[in-house]
Amino acid sequence: MHPLKHLCLVNPMTTSHAKRMGCIGATWMFILVTFTGCDPQGNSSQKSFFDRGAFLSHVGDSIILPAYVDFEHQAWALHEMVSSFEDGNCTTQAIEASREQLKATYEAWQHVALYDFGPALEQGLFESTNTFPTNPDLIEGAIGDGEWTAGILDTQDHIGLPALDYMFNHTVAEELSASINSQPERVEHLLRLTSHLHSQAWDVLAAWESSYLDVFKASTGTEMGSSMGELLNAFNRVFENHIRQQKLGLPCGISTFSQTPLPGLVEAPFAKNWSIDLMLEAMTALETLYFGDPNHGTTDAIGLDDYLVSLGDVSYGQDLHDEISSRLRTSMQAVANMEDPLAQFVVERQADAFSVYTELQALVVLWKVDMMSALGVLITYQDNDGD
Repeated sequence: MHPLKHLCLVNPMTTSHAKRMGCIGATWMFILVTFTGCDPQGNSSQKSFFDRGAFLSHVGDSIILPAYVDFEHQAWALHEMVSSFEDGNCTTQAIEASREQLKATYEAWQHVALYDFGPALEQGLFESTNTFPTNPDLIEGAIGDGEWTAGILDTQDHIGLPALDYMFNHTVAEELSASINSQPERVEHLLRLTSHLHSQAWDVLAAWESSYLDVFKASTGTEMGSSMGELLNAFNRVFENHIRQQKLGLPCGISTFSQTPLPGLVEAPFAKNWSIDLMLEAMTALETLYFGDPNHGTTDAIGLDDYLVSLGDVSYGQDLHDEISSRLRTSMQAVANMEDPLAQFVVERQADAFSVYTELQALVVLWKVDMMSALGVLITYQDNDGD
C-alpha cells in the first residue's frame, strides 16, 4: 500500500471553524502544494495506509449498486401500477396505493442521487429524474400531445418525479380517479412519464452491472478523474447544491437577496407532507456513505470515517471525524424537528428554517474544505454562493 498523497491547502486546520464559516460567500484563494506523505499541519512523518481499494469495493458492492437496484425496482413497480389504469377502472384505492409507491420511489431516489457521476452523469439521470420545481402548465399541455418526447432539454422541467408528484397529488383522490377514468390521454401521459423514469434507472443500473463497477473499483488513486475524486466531488456537490441549497436554502429564502421565503420551491410540493421525509432520507444516504453502513459505523464496513481515523489522532484525522459525527447528529435532529408542510414552515417559522440551514452549512465546511483537504482530493466543481 502506497502512502497517501495529500493535496494540502495552506494550513487549513490551524484556523478555527468559526473563522472558516465567516468566509461564506468569499472567493477561495488556494495555494496548492502536492507531495508524498504530507499532512495539513506540515508534519511529513504522518502517513496513512488506508486501503482505498477495499473502500471502493465495499461502496460499489454494498452501497451504490444496491441503491440503484432498489431505485429501479421501485420505479418499475410504479410503472406497473399505472399500467393497471388502462382498463378504465382506476379506483380511489388505486390512487392511494400509487401515491404510496411514488413516495417509495422518491425515497429510493435519495440514495442514488449522491452518485451523479459515471453512467448517471452520461445519462443525465439527475436532471431527468428530479428537476424541480416542475411546471404544471407544461404538464397539462403535454397530456394528449402525441409529439411530446421525454428526455430532451425542452421537457426537462416537467418530467420525472416532480411531474408525477403533480399528476398524482394535485387534487383529491376521488377527482383524480374520475379524471383518469374519463381521460385515457392522462393514463397515456402517466405511462410515458413512468416508462422514462424506469428506463433511465434501468440504463444506469445496467451500466454499473456490466462494466462500470469494475472500473470504479480499479481506480484507487485520488487524482482528478479517479473514483475517489468522482465519488467525493459528487457527494459534496449534491449535498451542497441540492440538499442544503435546493431542498431548504431557496425555499426558506436564506439564499436570496431579499431573504423572502419561496415556498413553491420545496421538493414534492403537491404531496404537501413529503418534503421533510425526503430531506431526511437524503441525509440518511449521506450518513450511509460517510460511515460505510446505515448504523453510524458500528459495523466493520469501511467508510469515509475510517479513512479519516486512519490519518491518526490529529486535528485532520480522528478529531475531524469526531466533529463530523457530532455535526451529523445535530443536523439530522434539526431537519427532523422541522414540520411539514415545509412550504408552510419556511414562511411561518423562517428563523427556525435559517437555523437548520446553518447546521447544514457547517457540514459543507467540514466535508468540502476539511475532509477533502485531509484526503488529498481536489474539488473540481463550482458552487454558486461560495462557502
